[in-house]
Amino acid sequence: MTRRTVLTSGAATAMTAGGPDPLASLLDGGGDPGLAVPAWAGLAGPVRRGWVRQSFLSRADGLANVAAGRAMTVDTPVRVASISKLAAALGFMMLVERGRVGLDDDVGDILGFTLRHPLFPKERITPRRLLSHTSGMRDGPSYPVAFGRPLSAALTPGGAQWDDGAWFGPVNEPPGDWFAYCNTGFALLAQVMERVGAGRFDTFMTDQLFRPMALDCGYNWSGVSQAARDRAGVLYRKAPSDEGPYDPAGPWIAQIDDAVPAAPAITHARAPEAGDRPLDSYEIGTNGFVFSPQGGLRASVEDLARIGGLIARGGDRILGRRTVKLITEPVWRFDPKRPNGDGYGGAIRAYGLGCQTLTGVGGDNLFDGCAGWVGHAGDAYGLTSGLWLNPKTGRCIAYAITGEARPLKTNRGRSNFTWQEELLAGVLAGV
Repeated sequence: MTRRTVLTSGAATAMTAGGPDPLASLLDGGGDPGLAVPAWAGLAGPVRRGWVRQSFLSRADGLANVAAGRAMTVDTPVRVASISKLAAALGFMMLVERGRVGLDDDVGDILGFTLRHPLFPKERITPRRLLSHTSGMRDGPSYPVAFGRPLSAALTPGGAQWDDGAWFGPVNEPPGDWFAYCNTGFALLAQVMERVGAGRFDTFMTDQLFRPMALDCGYNWSGVSQAARDRAGVLYRKAPSDEGPYDPAGPWIAQIDDAVPAAPAITHARAPEAGDRPLDSYEIGTNGFVFSPQGGLRASVEDLARIGGLIARGGDRILGRRTVKLITEPVWRFDPKRPNGDGYGGAIRAYGLGCQTLTGVGGDNLFDGCAGWVGHAGDAYGLTSGLWLNPKTGRCIAYAITGEARPLKTNRGRSNFTWQEELLAGVLAGV
């Protein structure tokens, strides 16, 4: 694979011109001493320092599209996985500020069907609990629910995807205090947004958040220009799927976005009931999964850094400062004396409203001095990504690695993040 490195921004060039490039040893060595080939398909990461908007350091390496030989850049849009949740939370909180929905409302009253944990029928499922992964919800065996079916098909007894109630946690993991990472909660939040008058989730996010920020990004490519789609980054593994088998020295195998629809079309999964119906026939407020609020945001690392800047600046007139503080303050903290959640295998030890707080202890010790940084990580289809900022200084880093040569379960560093993330985040946070 041909490797290419891109360094941008005057501040970064000035910084490295008089001394060693802080990323050189990481990038030029391919990262993995156990491999004779590069350890990733494409990698990009910018830093924004303090409260200024200008990038301090932006760096990209490798290929956005291996088959085409197209280089990765800091404005290559990729599917950023669960960082999508943080962006969706910003959109949801805009509606909270406008009085359309409350954090402690019963979402069943809004969705139009009864939503209760079958083992805890007296516990309300609320936006606050969905945003903080403390609702008791789980991702069922037939996850997700595709276009053509209502989301209620998975969450009401007798529905086509009820899965014997496996979309809800066991009796020893009650709602309210127990943390269990759940993508389905954000599909429900998107559906709530639609039910309270936001219109279609994807277009609301484009019109109310991304376009006012001058960002060319969107969920499932919704609202994204053709020019940005032409720069799309493909996600890769060295295996046909996450289950393997992996061949670290073998070819990169495309997992998603090797074929991007022409604008303005968007990608979405279809259930058999959808037939040949166009997406325009979607009935607003019936299935929040359709637009992938949990993971389907296509954005570049530059886009992510600007979203981080909005949070660092206390909402930047799009959200109020109090609302941003509410988003970033932990609702849940792991209690080792009284285990109250699995924390995504230990990588999450504190979580707010769609926003993680790093504690710097054990599994979430992404880099030295990370305690108190907030943001979100993402991993899916071979990608690992992160958006992190220091609320006290306004310093923000973002990164996306679009393919790693080893499976995640054997690719961990000292924490529960990958060693590539630890190295890259540590360098970006320290420059």
